[in-house]
Amino acid sequence: MNSRKENQNDNETLISKEQKFPVFLNVYDMLPRGKITDLGYMIGVGVFHSGVEVLNKEYNFGGHEYDSTGVFYMNPKLGPPNVRFKESFLIGYTSMDKEEIKNVIDELSMEWRGNSYNLLSRNCNHFSSELCSRLVGKPAPNWINRAARLGTFFPCILESSWIMNSMVVVPEPQSTYYSKETVKTK
Repeated sequence: MNSRKENQNDNETLISKEQKFPVFLNVYDMLPRGKITDLGYMIGVGVFHSGVEVLNKEYNFGGHEYDSTGVFYMNPKLGPPNVRFKESFLIGYTSMDKEEIKNVIDELSMEWRGNSYNLLSRNCNHFSSELCSRLVGKPAPNWINRAARLGTFFPCILESSWIMNSMVVVPEPQSTYYSKETVKTK
């Protein structure tokens, strides 16, 4: 009887070590529906915001004027103000445990400062791709940031103030700027 209980405990330990957490990319439309948006979709270009959902929280990046983190989290699929949820994609499964996931987010929250936001070269989609890469080993799909890549080829069509100050994010009341103290692992 003792050996059966030991086997059960061994199996539970094995399962918990192999537990994998899903990582989703949640994508939002930043433009209202209409003919221009529809045309953009037809040619493969849209203007999107994205966040990464893991452990029932969605992590996002937005700009502000302070030298503090631009990483914030909220309930999944809500998005920041003035965006519309489009779709969610399973990027993969992370084999990291909850503490390791928290450590990755801690590191990124230090690297992704609010005052480092740039519409073309360091935006929410760049952050989402980096977080997906660190958690799952593969980045977010390239199409989520196609508009920014096109903008780097034709910066003259964008006002310079848009590029540097375009996404000052004021998270909704249900979201929180990330800090080591605000996220607890359970």
